[in-house]
Amino acid sequence: MKKINLPILYLILGLLLYSCGDAVKTLRNEKVTNTDEFLVKKRQPLTLPPDYQELPEPGSKNLEKEDERNNINKILKVPKNNSNKKGSSNVEQSIISQIRK
Repeated sequence: MKKINLPILYLILGLLLYSCGDAVKTLRNEKVTNTDEFLVKKRQPLTLPPDYQELPEPGSKNLEKEDERNNINKILKVPKNNSNKKGSSNVEQSIISQIRK
């Protein structure tokens, strides 16, 4: 009988110690991580920037650059050439001119 009671006693003692896990953390002085809802900074409402009406429309900058280039070309009296496209080589331009004839 004493042999049966000893394992049951160990089982009860183990369950008791396991259920006291929070007490062990307290005795070890472990930090508890929790958040304080009063430390949370609330977001301010969205507002428009002060110069919102002065913002350019999409694509208007490109038109202004093209107008500026055209004005410079008029001043310098440079003829309009469609062959000065980016990425086009002389070979490509000669082939295109042969096709157009």
